Amino acid sequence: MQSRWSALDGNSDLSLRAYSSRLLGAEKDLVLHGGGNTSVKTEEKDHTGRAVPVLRVKGSGSDLSSIDEKGFTGLRMEDLLAAGSIVSMDDITMESYLGKSKLEPSEAAPSVESFLHAFIPHKYVDHTHADSIVALTNTDLKDEELTAILGNVVVVPYIHPGFKLAKALFDRMEEIRKAEGVVLRKHGLFTYSDEARKSYEKHIEIVTRAEKAISERVKGPLFTAEYAAASIDTSEFLPKLRGLVSGFSKKVLQVCNDGLAREIANSSEAEELCSYGPTTTDMLIRTKHDFLYVSDASKISGLLEEYRQKYAGEHEKHAPSYPMHDPNPSVIVIRGFGIITQATTKKEAAIIMDDALHSFTVNAKSRKIAKHEFVTIDESFAMEYWPLQEAKLRKYAPKKFQGSVSIVTGAAAGIGLEAFRTLSINGSYVVGLDIDPAVLEAGKEIFRESGIENLPIRADLSDESQIKEAIERTIMEFGGVDYVFNNAGILKTAPLDKIEASEMDLMYRVNSKGTFLVTREAFRIMKNQGIGGSFVFNITKNLTNPGVEMAMYGSTKAFAAQLSRYVAKEGGKYRIRSNIINPDKVFRGSKIWEGGVLESRAKAKGQTVEEYKTQNLLGVEVLPSHVVGVMMALLDDSVFGATTDSMIPVDGGIK
Repeated sequence: MQSRWSALDGNSDLSLRAYSSRLLGAEKDLVLHGGGNTSVKTEEKDHTGRAVPVLRVKGSGSDLSSIDEKGFTGLRMEDLLAAGSIVSMDDITMESYLGKSKLEPSEAAPSVESFLHAFIPHKYVDHTHADSIVALTNTDLKDEELTAILGNVVVVPYIHPGFKLAKALFDRMEEIRKAEGVVLRKHGLFTYSDEARKSYEKHIEIVTRAEKAISERVKGPLFTAEYAAASIDTSEFLPKLRGLVSGFSKKVLQVCNDGLAREIANSSEAEELCSYGPTTTDMLIRTKHDFLYVSDASKISGLLEEYRQKYAGEHEKHAPSYPMHDPNPSVIVIRGFGIITQATTKKEAAIIMDDALHSFTVNAKSRKIAKHEFVTIDESFAMEYWPLQEAKLRKYAPKKFQGSVSIVTGAAAGIGLEAFRTLSINGSYVVGLDIDPAVLEAGKEIFRESGIENLPIRADLSDESQIKEAIERTIMEFGGVDYVFNNAGILKTAPLDKIEASEMDLMYRVNSKGTFLVTREAFRIMKNQGIGGSFVFNITKNLTNPGVEMAMYGSTKAFAAQLSRYVAKEGGKYRIRSNIINPDKVFRGSKIWEGGVLESRAKAKGQTVEEYKTQNLLGVEVLPSHVVGVMMALLDDSVFGATTDSMIPVDGGIK
């Protein structure tokens, strides 16, 4: 590993701290997804205007790869050093102590390693979970063997992060003061200096020694190819798997079946490596202490049940005082296929995938260096059910539709665009379908607004091959589907005796056939998942109150309405609900009223455009948000969970 240090414009204590932290964070072999922490001891003015010694340490929510000066929380050094005389402190007390020691109460919670950073008598302290260090320390190599490789370092046995670890190092501080760094088994590396550059480059130097030792000891490929590619129908298997792991809450899947993931899944080492679990204890909160290995995908149901029962038994033994977490495996290796991770958010599932790929690589090296060793199962559960983490979980409020996957047709404008946006804001992963390429830009804008990933797809709803391709992309991206808003439609008016067959055919292809194709494919997925689902069909007031010259639109929408009833009848035993919304005169953002249609309808009624817009009992204009509000309620099982085969008007009341 090479030093990335270069000339700087600023040279304040904190600017140097932020700069060298970003250098560490740029190396994925050192820092992964917000891991590691850094600090600097400096002097600042407190609320009285007095200059006081301060520890600036990485704050909660900061990522070393992008951290700036605002990402460090200030703590009074006097308070931290006073804790050296305290014999013990539980995690909740420690959190309270650190909170009371903040220079500015509104700043983020500081790193749980703050005491350790304070006790080390150097200005700059750097800590990472370096892969190469962990590859060596996740073994039975003796301390003297590690120091022979890494140089003048203090090797510390695994101790749970927090005050207990800080005190253990406090008691060895004279030894640590003379060393270049501290190596924590199954955890990572600390380096320190009174100069930012020296602390950083010590880190790089020690990691480089580890990398060199590993390259000398680990020869040949890490993974031995043994199994051929498995023949798996992902359109069937992935929704089934998603349903099986969604018993506690809806999950999205992250699927990786090429490159390193495929290499691991095809290897003879994968099954053993799954039993090793992650490489560092900080990953345990997400990954659990072992992964599930599946040698035969057809047996997935039984294997998952075995894993859940085993985990429940371990929880009862090792963490009985806390409510059990979701007992499903976070990481699943399918022989001959690849690796699948699952979580309630796509971001979390992607982080777990990165953690898993790193863990397989690091642990594969460890087993070639010496006998692999990790923390005990008791220590593993102590980390997974860490009181500080449990407190965060109790405060966490997921979004209403978190973990769900929705399909919205006609998502580029009007009601469909509003549905796309509203579902995303409420946590659902939306697949927006529209023939209009504007749907692609809409997806980008909605992601910027909601922060929730989505999948906008330009597709002709009447083209069966395009719909099947869109559904396959949905399955590979998220694992399945929970909700469908059949919204797309086109409108053209004409007297019955003036209707052209070609125009009627176009209406049928979009309003009827397109709706059928999306419904059929999504219905198959929902049945396979076994966790229910919900359809909402945007039909029209013309279904129950036909208007003159609306035969093409009303008739083709009537097909979709009847389809909704069949979904309700056939889907009931699978807990698949289907309901209809009948809006009327929704103009805002809608393209079906363009090209003179609005003016023509108003003229046919002998009204002005404004009169036509508000021609209802309430005298109000019906907006896309009104329609989408009803749609959201219908999808919500806590509101309409016992409602199916129903029809709700959203029309202001027909005169």
